[in-house]
Amino acid sequence: MTTALICGVSGQTGAYLADRILEKGYRVVGTSRDFSEANLWRLARLRVNDRIEKVSLSLHDSVAIRNTLAQYQPDEIYYLAGPSSVAASFREPTVSMELIFQPVVTFLEILRDTGSTAHFFNAASSDCFGNQPGVRLSESSALSPLSPYAVAKTAAFWTVRNYRESFGLHASNGILANHESPLRGPEFVTQKIITGLLEIAQGTAQTISLGSTAISRDWLWAGDVANAISAIGEADKPDDYVVASGTSSSLDDFVRVACLELGLDPDSVVNHDEALLRPSDIIDIALDPGKIEQDLGWKARYSLREIVRALLEGRLAPDQRE
Repeated sequence: MTTALICGVSGQTGAYLADRILEKGYRVVGTSRDFSEANLWRLARLRVNDRIEKVSLSLHDSVAIRNTLAQYQPDEIYYLAGPSSVAASFREPTVSMELIFQPVVTFLEILRDTGSTAHFFNAASSDCFGNQPGVRLSESSALSPLSPYAVAKTAAFWTVRNYRESFGLHASNGILANHESPLRGPEFVTQKIITGLLEIAQGTAQTISLGSTAISRDWLWAGDVANAISAIGEADKPDDYVVASGTSSSLDDFVRVACLELGLDPDSVVNHDEALLRPSDIIDIALDPGKIEQDLGWKARYSLREIVRALLEGRLAPDQRE
């Protein structure tokens, strides 16, 4: 039986990944800083909470990480932990480096030191590309991060590639586009939009306040991203992959699709608040998923409208009913 260690198993992506690989018959070991305090609602919602072996693990403690790897001997390691909010990284930049970058170095160094053949996956981000208008971005494109979050993700990306090329580790990066689901945290703008518009439709609110809605992103479904991560992690050959649909839509498009589904007028329900703007932001992005489609046969399955509709209805998959 294949054993997978998922760091950050209680987050959106970690929960979906646990669900996917449990379906394949994996033994799943999940880590969190302190499971006695962790909010496990995502695992409960996916009905996988009782099927995961849980380990409380401080990612600052290299001895604890080494002992955990020695005890469970994972065949695949998925590093999905650390903060995922770009906005929060401007407020606490040191947290991004400490929890996104530093543990990746620790894991890789232990794997190198022990001669482990475990497959290591690191969750990088399309935010690493920064603003490159007019460029279709792939695994070979330049990285130009604009936020502390993206700087940390970029540092982790290059460290994984360095250990793969210098020491022969089976270490891969997934450069992940924005991915959504009902398991997304309420602090993210997409969930703020969905919650706010539902309240307006129900008559309990009149408007929502947003920063810039001109920014464009490549929107994915979190369950699809989990499938991509699993494919990368179990692949015979380690490599780096852009995980995206190849289609970008603006946040304004996201709002308008949601309003259309709810019968609302977007021009009358959205207020633009300059206080919500970030110090710097990616305005537009165009991602090329050709490599993962060709090498691993993965392809995004859902359109923006299908994703938004599923979010409004609270479904765990756009093509399923609970």
